[in-house]
Amino acid sequence: MWICPIISYLFAGINGAYVMTKYKLQEDITTLGSGTGGARNAGRMAGKQAFIWTVVIDALKTILPLSLALYLSVSPVIVAAMIIAAVAGHIWSIWLKGCGGKGVVTYLACTLVLEWPGLLTFGVSALLAKSLPISFSKLMVGAMFIPVVSAFFRGNPAVSFGLLIGYGLVVLSHLIPVHPGIKKEEEHL
Repeated sequence: MWICPIISYLFAGINGAYVMTKYKLQEDITTLGSGTGGARNAGRMAGKQAFIWTVVIDALKTILPLSLALYLSVSPVIVAAMIIAAVAGHIWSIWLKGCGGKGVVTYLACTLVLEWPGLLTFGVSALLAKSLPISFSKLMVGAMFIPVVSAFFRGNPAVSFGLLIGYGLVVLSHLIPVHPGIKKEEEHL
């Protein structure tokens, strides 16, 4: 079943922002705005509808392979590898020559399928964080660690490990330039 992480990586490389900006603007998202293939950039460049559809596409490309893996009862180690492959595939898309988004939607879609109680806790934290005088983006990146802890304490160490690595990749994509040519103001939180 080691084909599953490869499939997960290839699916994750399908970039929703690229699809939407090609459809709406006939342009390549990696040449527009911040240059990232993420929902925020798609929304800024092609409008709110492009943002929403980018999120839907990026979630579905993650949910479908993971759901199939769960249906086929693949081992937790394979599922953990699929999480890592999905987040990495979105950040470093094979179809966009190594460019992509920052992996937030992909990571959260993994948590939706595999650790929904942790995602629910993350959502409550997001609502509460809106009222705090701290950078919402920085708080959210920190709160994305909640599903990692939740999976561990709920007895899913392999899923927790996969989410931990996926979380680390998302944080990495926000802290250091992971895509060549990306504008600095978008690259960092």
